[in-house]
Amino acid sequence: MLFPRVGRRHPALRIAWYATVAFLVLGITLHLFPFYFMLITSFKSGEEVLRQTPTWWPEDPTGAGWRLVIDIVSGNTAAGRLMSEPFYVHMWNSVQMTFWILMLGIPVTAFAAYANSKLQRGRTARWSFLFFIGTLMMPAALTLIPMYLMTLNWPFALPEAPSVGGTQLPSVEIWNTPWAVVLPLVFNAFNYLLFKGFFDTIPDSVIQAARVDGGSEFNIFRRIVLPMSVPVFAVTIWTSFSGAWDQFLWPLVVLQDESKMPASVMIYQLQEKFIQAGSAGDAAAAQQSQQMQEILGSGMSWNGLMVLGILQSLPVFLAFIVCREYLLRGIKLRGLK
Repeated sequence: MLFPRVGRRHPALRIAWYATVAFLVLGITLHLFPFYFMLITSFKSGEEVLRQTPTWWPEDPTGAGWRLVIDIVSGNTAAGRLMSEPFYVHMWNSVQMTFWILMLGIPVTAFAAYANSKLQRGRTARWSFLFFIGTLMMPAALTLIPMYLMTLNWPFALPEAPSVGGTQLPSVEIWNTPWAVVLPLVFNAFNYLLFKGFFDTIPDSVIQAARVDGGSEFNIFRRIVLPMSVPVFAVTIWTSFSGAWDQFLWPLVVLQDESKMPASVMIYQLQEKFIQAGSAGDAAAAQQSQQMQEILGSGMSWNGLMVLGILQSLPVFLAFIVCREYLLRGIKLRGLK
């Protein structure tokens, strides 16, 4: 512990201990406040949500927002008809994209880190390491155009596939497909850094002994390295899952059909449609305004959108609960080194 129990009796250390606890409590409170506001808003009525003065606790708690979300998921209510597809379709899209990013990304990143840590030596290992972590040095917005070009001519990040000897190399257009979201995000430089740091702590003598016994590199990784690396795998799986599940900008760029969009993008678009309904003055806007009146009359307001936000963030919380033991073990291991 940072302050031993015996040392807390000293006045100076006691003040420092209380100040540290107060700082941590303040940080936890600030992090939990958005979730608290989202939770209490989901139990407010539509009228209370739209008040100019916000309330810190529901004056008349109601589960109308939660009940209406069931209809929104099936697309039966007026709010659900703001979407071209039922909401469960977009949740399933998020599940599929996240699944493939994990199934492809974790092994690829782990193998690259293992090769750099245990198979490469000297200048080759140094330059490979710099090459792999180079993407951490660039802002994410800087990679949007190359990734966009790559989805047009996979795997070439060029406006057109290159030619060799007058023959154009084969390419695949994955634009506006789930693979346009999955494939560019397979490699994660931050996870690579975590894997590389952990694999460097595994003694080379263990790997050499397995090689002397005739083990192939794949069997060495599967039978020796993998069981020893469960904590770092848990950390990388959770970080990859949370990042893939909550991704927003890249799917918004490469996916054009609403039926293919993940839940994170669809919640945003539903919010935009909810705000803009009835904002113009032509006949179409009048119809939208009537639809908005129907939505408000059924009790649907920001409370239902908050419920959708909670449902969107719930899988990340459940993933943390599942990986919690291994995550804490990984923190302890890194803290003792």
